[in-house]
Amino acid sequence: MQILRRKPGQKTDRMRPPVHRLVLVQLGLTLAMAIAGYLMAGLVMAYSALLGGLTYTLPNALFTQQVFRYRPARAIGSIVKAFYRGEVVKLVLTALCFAAVFKWADPLDARMFFITFILVLLTNSLAPALWGSKSLKLRA
Repeated sequence: MQILRRKPGQKTDRMRPPVHRLVLVQLGLTLAMAIAGYLMAGLVMAYSALLGGLTYTLPNALFTQQVFRYRPARAIGSIVKAFYRGEVVKLVLTALCFAAVFKWADPLDARMFFITFILVLLTNSLAPALWGSKSLKLRA
């Protein structure tokens, strides 16, 4: 068995942190809401839910990819820079997604859009419950 040694700040290619699984949960919830919307009221509610979930999930996926590509114990400076840069990009992309949806998605069920957006956003607070704080510490 070979031990992999990495330089501080070097990107990791092994063992993704569980935060990537959170993005998959967010995509799953988005699809579930879209299917439920389609079954309840049709196509407009379905794509409104899909757009609401993706408006949060896509910028968040890019953020997690930026921030969690370094080993935490060895690259704290790189992580802090990536966190701030990633957060700015995430906020700008989220604003652009909102603008695009409200400009081009017509008709739109705004209620379903915001309900799905908020539900997907709330999954971030469920991360410790989904994997436990012990799991998060072991993978970081």
